[in-house]
Amino acid sequence: MKVGLVYYGGQYNHLILKNVKYLGADIEVTPPHKPVEELKKFDCVIFSGGPYSVSEEIQKMGNSPLYIKELKVPMLGICLGHQLIAYVLGGVVRRALNPEYGLTRINIFDEDTILKGFSQQLNVWESHNDEVVEPPSGFRVLASSANARVQAMANSSNSIFGVQFHPEVKHTERGIEIFKNFLGVCRK
Repeated sequence: MKVGLVYYGGQYNHLILKNVKYLGADIEVTPPHKPVEELKKFDCVIFSGGPYSVSEEIQKMGNSPLYIKELKVPMLGICLGHQLIAYVLGGVVRRALNPEYGLTRINIFDEDTILKGFSQQLNVWESHNDEVVEPPSGFRVLASSANARVQAMANSSNSIFGVQFHPEVKHTERGIEIFKNFLGVCRK
């Protein structure tokens, strides 16, 4: 299985690579300006975090909107990637009223695929100024926190996921399991 990691300059990118490799998948970092045809070799795609504001700096995302609209493979967005997926598919992203940094407790109310077998609460690592306030049509909210309503989301076919937090950081409880669950979707 080959995983593409679209890199936006996030500080934890190397940890995504480490986790996915640890789980036995082949992963390749790709910049966001590659033609969409070059990403069709991947079985699934992860969109990393990064320092940009989707609603204000979409031009810095390269061809990513095309990737999200044209690729027919499972996708996982992390932080900025989560916001990008929501924005491109018609959700609402804005500056967070209460940005979250550091350890945050989220409430899980729909286990779905990537959160399968998790308890109702989870401590996760956050680092965001923007947030998804409305998921795109056809998506459901899987988890929320006191400050962010859309901490995790999934589309109706369980093939496109987003998490506002960073599962790759060791402070996120069971973060490796989120990647394991996502790779399970990729293998189907």
